[in-house]
Amino acid sequence: MIRTLLAMGLLVGCPATAHAVEAGGDDAQVLEILSTTQPRDAAIARGLAWLRGRTGSDGLIPGDHGTAMTALAAMAHLATGITPEDAAHGPWLRRTLDGILSRQDRTGYFGAADNSRMYGHGIATLLCAEALGACRDPELDERLRTALEKAIAVTVNAARVEKNNHHRGGWRYTPFAGDSDLSLSGWQLLSLVAARKAGVTVPDQVVTDAVAYARRMISPEGKVGYERADDDHPALRGLALFALTVAPRDDDRATIARIAARIQADPPTWNGDWPLYRAHYDALGLGAAHPETWTVVGAQWQTLLLKQQGKDGSWTPGSGHERGHGPVYGTAMTILALAVDRQVLPAFAR
Repeated sequence: MIRTLLAMGLLVGCPATAHAVEAGGDDAQVLEILSTTQPRDAAIARGLAWLRGRTGSDGLIPGDHGTAMTALAAMAHLATGITPEDAAHGPWLRRTLDGILSRQDRTGYFGAADNSRMYGHGIATLLCAEALGACRDPELDERLRTALEKAIAVTVNAARVEKNNHHRGGWRYTPFAGDSDLSLSGWQLLSLVAARKAGVTVPDQVVTDAVAYARRMISPEGKVGYERADDDHPALRGLALFALTVAPRDDDRATIARIAARIQADPPTWNGDWPLYRAHYDALGLGAAHPETWTVVGAQWQTLLLKQQGKDGSWTPGSGHERGHGPVYGTAMTILALAVDRQVLPAFAR
């Protein structure tokens, strides 16, 4: 029975389990591994506890860009299977969702209250979609759906702002911007995909145009750029892979292979500009588009990230542009990367 579940992909994310199956281990051995807390699971649990300890009575984590950071923390919980109905941590998650919903303005925009702009809007919108997929409370479900529909309207309208051919289909810092970048556009695309999976209407053309924009950020050699295809930003390669799985074309296989090869040839490091951003998108993109490479790269990321966890359970970015974003960002992004294999979140399901 255990082997049947593994074959169906219902038990994932444990290298020790996979090894036991490949080595011919029996069901009892596999069950013992699954019932034993793995180092990754223990690290995630400590990180989640640290995030909960940062939350104020209003359900929000204080500090810069509080709406966005709190949304990342809540999404990290959802990614590990914790829902509003969870006996231990459901009350915390409900209070956090209440706090985030209170930060949406009357137009549906999430990015004004904490000045996180369209980054925060995309992240909070994504959270609403992921929480809606996990919610079993009719009243909370209705509030999430209403907030999500209003937020998606903001995202869709921002995508329809007139732009030149190079920027068309993407998003930038404000809902009225006339330019685009791939990093910010990634959160909007994720939120659109998750909203659609949660049953909210999303115009097909907006998604198609977003994927087309992402394609324009990929060079023939498999470089992935922030605003131009030849920029080659390692942190965005996985995002490009994810985009290609949203609206695939027959000729994508070669492009995916080139990007995956570039990722594998550039091993994970803690000293880059955006290591945690990269870890998150490597996990998401490779897991969806090139799982055989994720088997290798994911093990490298797991080893690196577990070594960097602080004694208090948090992860603090140590270099580059991420340093200024602090441990709430670092901890939430790390947990999202470590938990992608569980395929709990709708936008992350393969």
